[in-house]
Amino acid sequence: MKSVRTNWWTAGVASAICLVLIVVIAMLSSTPSTDIMLKRPSTFFTDSNGARAIYLVLQRVLPSVEQLRLPLTVLKDRSRPRTLIALSPGPIGRGEADALDAWISSGGQLILAANMDWSVQKRETDRTVKDFLARHDIRSRGPVTGEAINAAVTKTIGRGRIIYVPDSYAFSNLTLRHSDNAFWLTERCTEWGGGAVFDEYHLGFGEQRGLIPLLGMFAATPWGLVCMQLALAGVVYIFGCKRRFGRPIEELPIERTNPIETVQAVAGLFKTVQARSLSARSIHQHLNSFISSIVGYRVDLMDEQTRSRLSGPMRIAKADLDSYAKASNEANSPRQMSDDDLIRFGRNATAIARSFSHGTARSKRSAAAG
Repeated sequence: MKSVRTNWWTAGVASAICLVLIVVIAMLSSTPSTDIMLKRPSTFFTDSNGARAIYLVLQRVLPSVEQLRLPLTVLKDRSRPRTLIALSPGPIGRGEADALDAWISSGGQLILAANMDWSVQKRETDRTVKDFLARHDIRSRGPVTGEAINAAVTKTIGRGRIIYVPDSYAFSNLTLRHSDNAFWLTERCTEWGGGAVFDEYHLGFGEQRGLIPLLGMFAATPWGLVCMQLALAGVVYIFGCKRRFGRPIEELPIERTNPIETVQAVAGLFKTVQARSLSARSIHQHLNSFISSIVGYRVDLMDEQTRSRLSGPMRIAKADLDSYAKASNEANSPRQMSDDDLIRFGRNATAIARSFSHGTARSKRSAAAG
């Protein structure tokens, strides 16, 4: 019994909550969207000044009806809409006016409902730029007595036309209740064919674009390309500054062009450590290398057969070569060499080197003369 009573209470409370929600939703949905301050005849508003009713009517009749929230320069990229409806629009840019003229000349229909001319933005000092209706010789005028559609002006421009209705609220929600303007506008749109768009951009309802589309539009401009190049250079500098992009390369030692400096450096080292025997062996190795480069094969002056073979063709006394070999043996002996012995050994090696050079030169000159 207690559970049954609890269920009835739960059902009653849930029903009451649902009833309250239904009433609140109904009250909120019945509240019209108003534009009390500016009183713009926009298709977004359902109050007396708005134009939501004509928008819904044309949606039932035409193939397509849209709200244009972009500048009029996009009309060249739109192929479906054949009619542009502008209700008391704000100022238009010169580029948009030129694009609108081109669109009308190519077969578009403009229906403009306004109390005054469609103002074209210009500088104060520029008196040559006319407003949109004036540039097509259409005279604007304020609201007329009676129905404004009876005072509508039609002007053919190329393959298109302009229909000017001298009343900003000729197609407002309030006006449609007391007139046949909806039928008149529907007839003008259907006889022209295609769809229609309502200009909401110049009523202050520009489409809000995200950050990425705006950056894409800016990047396509010349200044955008410059900024992209600067940003790329900055990224390369940030990630590449003081960074090694390859394996480390050892610094090559500076090659000395004066061999005397090398000789002086080595001689100073040997003199400091008193390495007379090492100096003699270095002289001997250098002399063997020097003679080998002259005769074309490897030689060793310590060999008896080598000295005999070199003394004949090169016209060098074998006694000099034997004396040098004896001095070289003494240099390699355990006995400590003196500075005078090392100097004499060096002089003998120098004399032999010069003899080989001069002897080779004489042999070459004799062969050339022969």
